[in-house]
Amino acid sequence: MYLTKEQEQMLSGAQGEIVERMFRLLVRLGDIYGADRMIPVGSVQVAGVSYKSIGDPGLEFLEDIAKKSVKVKVPTTLNPAGMDLEDWEELGFPEDFAKKQLKIMDAFRKMGIMMTATCTPYLVGNLPRFGEHIAWSESSAVSFANS
Repeated sequence: MYLTKEQEQMLSGAQGEIVERMFRLLVRLGDIYGADRMIPVGSVQVAGVSYKSIGDPGLEFLEDIAKKSVKVKVPTTLNPAGMDLEDWEELGFPEDFAKKQLKIMDAFRKMGIMMTATCTPYLVGNLPRFGEHIAWSESSAVSFANS
């Protein structure tokens, strides 16, 4: 895969261990899908927000990134969490689950990610421009972006 000088620096660790780990993951995915090069994206919608989905390994992964003070570089929003973030007690969510879900949200917040917790990022300001590439998941958001 062709990489720019900046991307080569990211892959070599010149921009820090976490950037290297994350970029290495992107390069591996690019190789799997046969990508010729990376393309810039204007925004991101993060999936894998719920503790039920990512569990303790995901929480540890996110906390590891967050403690290194790495920040997102483009506007980034979040898919829904695994519970109501304010009224979880009234809704009967177990305290252990809630505490871990809130730690996940805190890790995302430390990375500079907007605390949207929505499957419709286009309704909360994450609105792609015509012709812009984005990195979104979530079926309704992808359908909207491709319309």
